[in-house]
Amino acid sequence: RNVTGVQTCALPIFPYRLLNGRQDASEAEVIATAGQAGMVTIATNMAGRGTDIVLGGKPEALAWARLQEKYATRLDVPPDEWDSEVNEIEAREQMTVEGRYVAEIGGLHIIGTERHDARRIDLQLRGRCGRQGDPGSSRFYLSLEDELMRRFGSEKLSNAMEWLGMKEGVPIEHPWISKSIENAQKRVEGHNFEVRKQV
Repeated sequence: RNVTGVQTCALPIFPYRLLNGRQDASEAEVIATAGQAGMVTIATNMAGRGTDIVLGGKPEALAWARLQEKYATRLDVPPDEWDSEVNEIEAREQMTVEGRYVAEIGGLHIIGTERHDARRIDLQLRGRCGRQGDPGSSRFYLSLEDELMRRFGSEKLSNAMEWLGMKEGVPIEHPWISKSIENAQKRVEGHNFEVRKQV
């Protein structure tokens, strides 16, 4: 779908929209429509905080995207005009019906291509997939060459994998590795907390 003011690019299967914190005006709109069927949103960082991803999309976000050219704030929009705009978008886009369909097929799926230094950020991203009791899932991928892993324990993990005879490129899923990543994140968060305490 092409929404006015939002960058849309073509992938072989799905269009995607880029969310990188540089498009302040459209950031909330991108997040609010990310729950539509077949929508792919690539976030370079956890942007758009405070805006829920609603399965099927959020007509209010699209209404405000249109009306913000006329009004300075959302509160300036007359209630009748607001309701009319929201109802017109809902009738045209069928977002409630689409939301039920997206929920039936499993909801929002979050794919993380790395882990953030702070676990809190990973949990924020993961929390986007199951807001308000909606179904959803998440999966994070990382490399031993990622910054977090290089700083904390990638050498030990590499040695352990060599010892176990693991080949490069083979996915590894083990509670011990997950715990190592979590401990690394806690150490970074602890260090950052100490730095902020001194400021």
